[in-house]
Amino acid sequence: MEQQPQSASIRAKWAQSTLIRHLEREIADLDLPCDESDWAWVIPDPSLSPDGDNSCRRLLPRPPPTTRQPATTTDPEPLRICIIGAGITGLYLAMMLDSLQLPHLRYEILEASARVGGRVYTHRFGPGRAEYYDIGAMRFPKVNERPDPLAFDLFARCRTVLLPYDYQGQRCPAMFNGVWLLPGEQAGSDPDDDPFRLSVSEGGVVPDKTVAEGAPSILNRAFAPFIAALSEDFPKGFEELMKYDHMTTREFLQDILGLDFYSIWYMETVGSAAGLYDQSFTEAVLDAMDFDYPFENAESVDWYRVDGGTDRVIEHMHERVSVKPSLNARVTAIDYNPHARRHPMAVQVGDESQPRHYSAVFNTTSLPCLRRMALGPRVLRPGQQAAVSAVHYDASTKVAIKFRTAWWTQHCQILGGQASTDLPLRTCVYPSNEANPDGTESPGQDQCTVLLCSYTWGQDAQQMASLLHPDTSTATGVADFLCHNLALLHHNYIDPATGSSYGYPRMLAIIRQAYEGYHGYDWYANPHTAGAFAYFGPGQFRHFYPELVHPAAGGRMFLVGEACSAHHGWMAGALDSAYRGLVQLLQGLVAEGRVPADALRRVRETWGAAGEGEEIPEEIIAWQVFLAQMTAA
Repeated sequence: MEQQPQSASIRAKWAQSTLIRHLEREIADLDLPCDESDWAWVIPDPSLSPDGDNSCRRLLPRPPPTTRQPATTTDPEPLRICIIGAGITGLYLAMMLDSLQLPHLRYEILEASARVGGRVYTHRFGPGRAEYYDIGAMRFPKVNERPDPLAFDLFARCRTVLLPYDYQGQRCPAMFNGVWLLPGEQAGSDPDDDPFRLSVSEGGVVPDKTVAEGAPSILNRAFAPFIAALSEDFPKGFEELMKYDHMTTREFLQDILGLDFYSIWYMETVGSAAGLYDQSFTEAVLDAMDFDYPFENAESVDWYRVDGGTDRVIEHMHERVSVKPSLNARVTAIDYNPHARRHPMAVQVGDESQPRHYSAVFNTTSLPCLRRMALGPRVLRPGQQAAVSAVHYDASTKVAIKFRTAWWTQHCQILGGQASTDLPLRTCVYPSNEANPDGTESPGQDQCTVLLCSYTWGQDAQQMASLLHPDTSTATGVADFLCHNLALLHHNYIDPATGSSYGYPRMLAIIRQAYEGYHGYDWYANPHTAGAFAYFGPGQFRHFYPELVHPAAGGRMFLVGEACSAHHGWMAGALDSAYRGLVQLLQGLVAEGRVPADALRRVRETWGAAGEGEEIPEEIIAWQVFLAQMTAA
């Protein structure tokens, strides 16, 4: 079998090691009816060397049989499943449930908003095939020519047309401290080169040695040893990384690498987003693997996008599911009655006079949305309640402009990639499709004239979002501001007709003449998400992840969605969590005799990570379900 992608494999191992340790503590506190010798090797043994393989690779035995009274598979009363949320997680769950073809199983999808798709969301400026931008998920990595199994398997099921996403691009500018630069046009290999004049010797505030080494090289010093250790000897690497799990990236750079305040400011400014260094250092290490920092042995990453917009996937999923989501159906409360064996879950929808009753509930909403629901005292575990109230969600804001022509190609010869700057727009993402030489749309071609002129995270996103006001009087000001930033970022390109740079006034005139309209989106302003994606703070993943992926309410409540996955922040995490939640449900129902064992086998064979293994192994899920059922009464 071929090796899994490095980043996916390490994320999965990291999650599994965290889960095993959490389970060991929980099992050790139980008085289980087993011979002590059968359990000694499961409980953490202080005599084990922390550098030994067993510290992270202990196997779990199968749990004792369930204590619940078995039912017969001919039970005439159907299983009623509630899926809260019609984003990609909820629709994926519905597709998997449909594939089981269990005649006594019924499900409902309750969506609070007026549309399906959740954070897979595409805005269209017009009817043209390329007149759109993806507000949500927009790019999908394939590491070492090996894709994320669940995401690309879903693309195949939905007959999705994938096109290359040009992450690097050609002739993309950078601009910091008012200094404009094209990649490859620096002074050369001179270590004292300071193209943006940020160093003390150039009148700036950053130590000369920091600028000379450069942000990528310093990040290499910070991240590469951990990535190498995790790749070469995961248990040892995991132990080493966990020593710093309590630290923010800023604290690690300051206390471990010994960087000063302005060195860290410089690195965050040129290579990240304002405020992100205040989040978990371990998150930053994993992000480094996802985005392929320039480490010596870094893997090759190919990026793809969905032709016509990522919501094409949602459209196909919506067409395919047998039960269509109920829109504008906001869940306000969830309760659990352990004595109601058939349908112990009660879900209140809007102002309906009576709650709806279900056998099990999958919550696919973001954790902030779940927090707004009135949850009964037995619905969540205490650790889950803490996670729901505390897991950090990052801010993300996108602003796109529809132009008459692709002026960035016509006048600047830019193809794909993205520009980086300390201007408020921060990151400008250029369309990946090939352009016509004159930057116009020709008959028979799908030339994109939509520019994602600002893609921001963290504090940068919050500040950009403050400009996105529904008041129409603000629209002209936002458009002028964005055109001004774009002109500053592109004014130094050379006009081939004159041999000199366009200059700011002329570039601004070109951009304004091509301007047609803009659209912006702030995920924190959306009441149905209240944040863009989970980005765990220091120590949060170690303590909260094992809780978020644990069945609740006696094995009848499942938290799913990108936040409840090792691959949080990615569509892959949403799919991983949906599959995990369904396997947990079926594991419990099979143990109770309410569905045939064949159902669990079929879902694993049909949907199980496309042969790549699972984020949470079978033996861990079996224990999670057993422990949940023990607390049912």
